Order: sequence, then C-alpha cells, then structure tokens
Amino acid sequence: MKRIWTAGLRAGGALLAPAAMLFGATAASADAETPPFEMIVTGIYQTTSDGKVEDEGALRPEIFMNLPVPGVGGTLVGHFEANTTPRTDGVTSFVPDADTNVGTALNGHDHGRAQISELYYQFGNDTLTASVGLLDVKVFLDTSLFANNERTQFVNTSLVNDATIEFPDYTLGAVLQTQGNGGIPSLRVAVGGSSGLGDNAGRTYPELFDLRSSGKGAFAAAELGWAVPGLSTDNDADRDDGAFRVGAWTNTADHTELSGSSTDEKNAGVYTSIDGKSLGTGWNIRAGLADKSVSPAAWFVGGALERPVADKWTLGAGLTHTGLSGDAGPGFDDTTEAEIYAKYDVVEHLSITPSVQWVKNPGFDDTGTVVDDSIWVFGIRLGLDI
Repeated sequence: MKRIWTAGLRAGGALLAPAAMLFGATAASADAETPPFEMIVTGIYQTTSDGKVEDEGALRPEIFMNLPVPGVGGTLVGHFEANTTPRTDGVTSFVPDADTNVGTALNGHDHGRAQISELYYQFGNDTLTASVGLLDVKVFLDTSLFANNERTQFVNTSLVNDATIEFPDYTLGAVLQTQGNGGIPSLRVAVGGSSGLGDNAGRTYPELFDLRSSGKGAFAAAELGWAVPGLSTDNDADRDDGAFRVGAWTNTADHTELSGSSTDEKNAGVYTSIDGKSLGTGWNIRAGLADKSVSPAAWFVGGALERPVADKWTLGAGLTHTGLSGDAGPGFDDTTEAEIYAKYDVVEHLSITPSVQWVKNPGFDDTGTVVDDSIWVFGIRLGLDI
C-alpha cells in the first residue's frame, strides 16, 4: 500500500510509522512520494450470534487529495467520502463498536451521503508543521502503527482508538506539530470545536461555524512522543517500530453528570500508547482515564498484535477492556472486546479480511434484554486501493 504524508494522516490504507513521524520523515521529504489523489473503497459484511440482530453490509468509498499550493507553499489536504445507510436493526445498532467504517458520512436523517470530511491547509518545515481547517484530530493523536487503521487492520472501534478519549467528529480546528530529536520528544497540540460534522443535530457545515450554540465548547489536546528503538528487539527491526506517546485532552462542551446533579460539567482525560516489535510481531498497548463523573468510559486498557505471515497474509489479534464509571447506575457494566483478523492480499491493491469479534456487554448494557450480553460478530472486509 502506498503511504500518504499528511503529518500522520491515516490515509491511503496505510499509517505512517509513528517513530518516523516523530523523528524520521519530514513533510518536505515525504511530499515527493505523495500522489496527488488516491482512492480507497472499503466494503464489509457482518453477522452475529444473536438472532435479534440483522446482518449488515456497508460500503465506504473515499478519495484523498494532497495538492501543493503554487506560489504560497504548503499542501491542501482533502478527504472526500461516502457511506451507505446503516440498518436500524443491524449489527452496529446493537453492537456500537463492531465496525468503525459504518456511519462515517450521514445526513441529519441518519441516511448515508457523500461529503467533504476534511479540507485543510498544511504548511511548515522539517521542524514545525501546522494544519488548519476542517480536519479529523484522531488522525494526529493516539496513533499506532499496528492498531489504528480500520481499512486494513482492526474494525472494532476500541482497537482503533482509546475508548476514553472524547474525540469530536470532523471539526474546524488546528494542529501544531514539532519534530523530536534524540531525547527531545515531539509535540502535537490540537485545538478544535467540541462538536464536529457528525456530532451536530443536522450534520450540516454551517453548524460547524455556530460556536455560540448552547452547550458547545472546545476540544483541546497535547501529546508528547518519543522514538524508542529499544522497544523493537528483532535484529532486523526498524527504529520506526518503537514509539511511546503520552497525552492529555479536554472537551469543554456541557456534559450532564451521570448522577444527574449538574448539566454543565466538562470532560477531560489522559492516555498513553506504546508500540514495539518482537519476534517478527508488532505490538501496541494503550491505556486511558477520563472524568468518571461525566464519562461512562472511566478507564481503558487494551493490547494488539500484528504479524505478517508468508507473502500475502497478515494476522492480527487484539483485546480491550473499558471500565464503566461507578456513577453509571444499575443495568450497566464494564465492556470487554476482542478481535482476530486475517488479511489476505489477493493481488496488488486488493485485499480480503475475514474477522471474528467477541463483545461482552456491548454499549455497557449487561441486562441481555436488548442484545445478548455476550455476542460474537463475524465479518468479511474487502479493501481496494487505487
């Protein structure tokens, strides 16, 4: 798969190695290898062990754009995508984390649509890079080489990003990045609206500019990252395989306390992500904490493995546990999620990936009345990179 440089953009079906983003690659050097346009088409079909849940299929075509700006410098980055309409009684309605590819582009009636998801201007040099406009802050924060790309790796949401981080959807904002050097860590600072395109009621672009609406606020985060070659113990391991990141974030939109005593509280948290490689297997460990008074997901821990086998196969296995806030009340409990996948590269640019997930207490519901409190999800994903 080709790598697209957008300061860590999870695009082109690939994710730039975290340590390379911290120390190695630069915007200037990577731009020479970046195609101006690339298209990714992801299709997935899923079924479950619970007869109350209907099978669900989804299609997600995307176009990524990286165009140099003549006379000014920098790059105009675009991300255009479409999504089919999720089934109201389908897999992701009952098991919300089952597939990150479902529901990424919807209108105010929850129908699939085509949309401009990201459009921002990126500029800077080998030391400092800034990105300003409509962007996805998840692209820049809480990254991992081995568990961060729902198009080619895990599809379960908890194995793509830390479940405690209250990321906005595509939002107006800015990200500032510095390159690390030696023992000096890289720094990423992101600031944007607390309510992104998919978070607003009408899911319209004018709502992104309506910053005075009651209850809205800002999302802000800062992350430090170090390249740690010692985390990769293989003789042939690249220094890009070892990285350690730690960050803090806040979402200042009005939140209702889970106890119901207040409606204007803020949310905040901390997180860490560690990548390494041993015995030919890449690994990732994540952990996070959020404000348990307003966030049902109070704490999180997860781990993932990715291993290429033979010439065309890549295997992945991951397990996460999201701890429920003690203020959530009865009928809810911690959620545990696991996924195993086997990606097969049929030919160049075309892959097929069967996967199996197990979810305990989906959506924190442990009553078993809406959906089984222990459920299996079976899926198959097709990925086309043009």
